[in-house]
Amino acid sequence: MERVKSRLQAGPLWWFRFVGHTAERLLFTPSCIRPSDPLVARDIYQGRFTFSGRTVETGTASVFEVEAPSPAWENGLHSFRWLRHLNAADTELASENARALINSWLNGPGKRIVGVSWEADICAARLTAWLQHAPFILRNSEHSFYRRFLASISKQMRYLRAFARGCEDDLKLLKVRIALAMTSLTLTTHGKTRVRAARNLEYQLKRQIYTDGGHVSRNPDVIADILCELLPLSQLYIAASKPVPSELLRAIDRLFPMLRFFRHSDGSVAQFHGSGIGDADISAAVLRHDVTNGQPNAIANQSAYQKLMENDAVVIADIGRPVAGYNGVKTHASTLAFEFSSGRNRLIVNAGVDRLCRDIYEAPARATAAHSALVLDDKSSAQFAVFSTGRRRHTRLLRGPTIVETQPWKTDNGEGFSARHNGYLHATGLWHERGILLAHSGKRLDGYDRLTPDSAVHKTRHKADIRFHLHPSIQVAEAGDYLQIKTDRGEIWQFSAVNQKPKIEESIFLAGISGPVYNWQIVVSFEYPELDSVTWRFERL
Repeated sequence: MERVKSRLQAGPLWWFRFVGHTAERLLFTPSCIRPSDPLVARDIYQGRFTFSGRTVETGTASVFEVEAPSPAWENGLHSFRWLRHLNAADTELASENARALINSWLNGPGKRIVGVSWEADICAARLTAWLQHAPFILRNSEHSFYRRFLASISKQMRYLRAFARGCEDDLKLLKVRIALAMTSLTLTTHGKTRVRAARNLEYQLKRQIYTDGGHVSRNPDVIADILCELLPLSQLYIAASKPVPSELLRAIDRLFPMLRFFRHSDGSVAQFHGSGIGDADISAAVLRHDVTNGQPNAIANQSAYQKLMENDAVVIADIGRPVAGYNGVKTHASTLAFEFSSGRNRLIVNAGVDRLCRDIYEAPARATAAHSALVLDDKSSAQFAVFSTGRRRHTRLLRGPTIVETQPWKTDNGEGFSARHNGYLHATGLWHERGILLAHSGKRLDGYDRLTPDSAVHKTRHKADIRFHLHPSIQVAEAGDYLQIKTDRGEIWQFSAVNQKPKIEESIFLAGISGPVYNWQIVVSFEYPELDSVTWRFERL
């Protein structure tokens, strides 16, 4: 069925389904709050296009005719979000360059509804970018381009309307609904269209944004990305003298504190469930628009994350189940994994995801071993399956933890939590329990990992490895029974484990700016049932 749809979409008659009235003018244009760099405009003018860590030199050829080095690069190209860099240059040459590139797209991928350019979320991003930068694009333009530009916007709007009816309630559909709400305010559409667009958007916001501000995908990167679209949309309603949908305002008020929840002190976002691609500059730019300065709670119950903060030390832990279904396409086997930072020093991290979005790293990134967590018998606490439908490749959760129990852990010296999950129960008959306690001084982090049998007679042998992945900027060396950890800012920490000697092993940090880089990890191993728990400590010297 998917192949039939693809062939129909590629056919010449499919486009006529979306032929209709062309808007005569743009009534309003939304703002763009994503960071921009006018120096990138110079690269684009010279035919140098860089997206997701890959650069392509086009020479005299159209950028839409060259072979894409990666799917992520192709997504970045066809989303047209790079128009903001040309707009930042704010020159007539940059404006002419923008029109030339849009004309090139209209003469190529814009003619036939086929390929990545017409994926729903890519089309929504492109439509939003065109609307946001329309005054710059249309400045001193010829009337023929003006009409062609508005005609394409109108057709893309009708395309998104048609496909939104059959989409699953996932992040792609939310972005489509945001784009359609923008077009309902910017184009000369009927009042009923505007009301329907607002109602559809509110429905998706209710379904996808938790009351604690998290997204149903549990991916921290999604929050800043959504706010980059919702904030300009809310401003657009005000500019159009239309009431801002109440659910839109509620979503923004919830998302701001949750974005702060996931940030370490250096501004970077914790790496769980597909996050690690997002730019810290984007979250900082978004937070500049938060006039309420709303602070998050220590625990996000619906999103299932725990945050500990003492002085300048921060712990962020995953205390939830991996996401199943279509909202879990980026979910990881990271239950009870955590990250730890001290001031601007990121100490303990998860591997994150490859910024170049290469398939070879997708499965390793999902594995429990790529997280600062306990791995049992070299297996992950959740299993996944990969399948394809037409042009699309999907990964879905097969089996994972179904029960995660959490309770607070408080002492006179600090606060923390203990939690356990049943992700290993099916294969081994064992529960995994982890406790983490952050001292009030912020200079000591105590923890333990325990394996508990579901049956009292369980005696099968199992090998457990507790992994603590160190940020690539961290150096680690043996110091007797301890390990000494040194940051690039001169801060020194000591790691120890009771009755077990920690090892230093090589690891790989997938979320490097230019792709994966090597780093170190601390590994504490033990055999069950000879030993059922290990107590460990990080202490600042």
